[in-house]
Amino acid sequence: MRNTRTYTFLPALALWTLLLSNIVSAQKITYAWSPHGMLIIGAGGGLTKYFGEFTDQNFGGTTHFYMKYMIIEEVAVQIDGGFGNYVYNRRLRDEFRDAYTRQFYRDPRLLGLSDYPENFSAIAGDPAFRNHVFETDKLTFAEARVLFNFFPRSMLNTYVSVGCGLMRYVNSNAERRLDDGRPLLNVSFGDHPFYVDTDQGVVSGRSTIPADANTLPIIPVGFGFDIMLSEYVALNLDVSYRFLLGRGNDMMDGFGAVVQEHFNSVGRVDRTKSTSNPDSWGSATFGIQVYLFGHSDRDGDGLTDAYEQKIGTDPLNPDTDGDGLTDYEEIMIYGTDPLKTDTDGDGLTDAEEIAKGTDPLNPDTDGDGLSDGEEMMHGTDPFDPDTDKDGISDGDEVHVYRTSPLRADTDANGLSDYEEIFIYKTDPRHPDTDRDGLDDKREIELGTDPLNPDTDGDGLSDGDEVLVYGTDPLNPDTDGDGLSDGDEVLVYGTDPLNPDTDGDGIIDGEDDCPNEKETFNNYRDDDGCPDVIPLTMAPLHVSMTLPVPGVHFVPDSPVLTQASFDALAPLLQLLKDNPGVAVEILVTTRGRGSSDMIRRLAELRAESISVYLSRKGIGSERLTTKGVAAHGGPDRVDISVLRVE
Repeated sequence: MRNTRTYTFLPALALWTLLLSNIVSAQKITYAWSPHGMLIIGAGGGLTKYFGEFTDQNFGGTTHFYMKYMIIEEVAVQIDGGFGNYVYNRRLRDEFRDAYTRQFYRDPRLLGLSDYPENFSAIAGDPAFRNHVFETDKLTFAEARVLFNFFPRSMLNTYVSVGCGLMRYVNSNAERRLDDGRPLLNVSFGDHPFYVDTDQGVVSGRSTIPADANTLPIIPVGFGFDIMLSEYVALNLDVSYRFLLGRGNDMMDGFGAVVQEHFNSVGRVDRTKSTSNPDSWGSATFGIQVYLFGHSDRDGDGLTDAYEQKIGTDPLNPDTDGDGLTDYEEIMIYGTDPLKTDTDGDGLTDAEEIAKGTDPLNPDTDGDGLSDGEEMMHGTDPFDPDTDKDGISDGDEVHVYRTSPLRADTDANGLSDYEEIFIYKTDPRHPDTDRDGLDDKREIELGTDPLNPDTDGDGLSDGDEVLVYGTDPLNPDTDGDGLSDGDEVLVYGTDPLNPDTDGDGIIDGEDDCPNEKETFNNYRDDDGCPDVIPLTMAPLHVSMTLPVPGVHFVPDSPVLTQASFDALAPLLQLLKDNPGVAVEILVTTRGRGSSDMIRRLAELRAESISVYLSRKGIGSERLTTKGVAAHGGPDRVDISVLRVE
């Protein structure tokens, strides 16, 4: 049974291997470059960042050199080293105030005292200890790392790294001496003396810290990016963080566990947890790296690296221009440019054109004035110059007339784009070219002008005449009354379909009041307006006095009675007929009370008549008033002519 299974498995495995090889060979557009087995050397520089008791946003600088070997595509080993500095602002923090003060009180940049202060508590609170002291210290390092690549075959690779190494730092404060030879700080390595100030005076001791305590093991971790510029050169961006190990790991800033140990050794105990935290540092560097070794057709596109270098294509990329066709297919089969994704510049990649059947060497396959890319964008047929069969090429529709190449009647008004453009000269993008309310086809049917909103020039649009008023858009005076349809509707408010709107027997064109019937009273019976017989028909002259009968007022009031308005109509007609006449309105009133009161009432009544006449259109400058008190006789109203022009 085992042999039978073996014989069955082996042919199947061979078949799957053959199929897989065919699939791989058919996928030559896939990026095939691999850094496997390459040796890479590089150099760079950047920024350092210190982390410790005095962590802040200051940055130092560093330079580093490295060499890495790609064991497999995903894994590389690297050795690197460099030198630089780290920067921080040393300043007092409350959580370790006393320890900080005893460590730095001799610093000239703070108090700069040469002797131990008698009142230490007062000195510890001195504002000078709050000063920020800018420090720049030196470091060197050497490391070995393992790198794990996430995208080793791409032009942008991301990696993470971890390793081990050594570093050495030099704290500038630890090397400073006072004029008497004493060290500035209570820091010493390798059996060197140190001084600690106490309440009993200065106590000296010798350090038990090894002399090389500032040379420490480190564990670097990081991540970064490789950005390929060519098959030989790449840019590198690396961000790393380094953990410090050993007894000197809290002394990069000259303050920490070693200081605490010195204090404790001479009986000066400070229980300050913050001074026992290990220091650390990080870096962010940018550099350039060179790839050594290679192979002849590393991108597997069928063109040798030497030939690709000669013609300018990328020997590390089977599809240099990224258009979906391999460099080999572009040069040897289709004749397109392997350095251009769109050889003919029509907006479609060469691969898209091959797939759709259009010509990748001709931007306008059907010659209609639209590039193949534009045809795809507009949805037109790149093999038919007139997709909607309206008699206008797709290119002219899009670029010249701005009509739809997919609709023979762009504005859907019943006229084809061709008819509108070449026959009627109307706008094929708007169903109503002249915006008169009738679409162009309806105007053609009615005989009106689709380019003129008012064909007969009567002041009404063709749409209003047909759809609103029912008038004839081809006749300016539909009812033949002498008034145009526009004047009847817009000016006089008369009926454009009725020659005598008010039915008084006088046609609207000859009627001064076409909406009001004539009053036939043998006075101006031919003007078409309602009227009354004026107060007098006699010629008027200055000082002429006329009574105005029938005018009455509410008792003891200046208010006119309702019947008085009809009585004033003859006076109103007289004043309308004689616009150059000015009159005085004289009201005589009798009544109870003093003469002044009666006269004042008469004046108010005269003013009431003047107000009424003014409201009826008689200018106030033509009217004056006067009131007279009478002791007998009836009340009366008279007018006196003051001016005749």
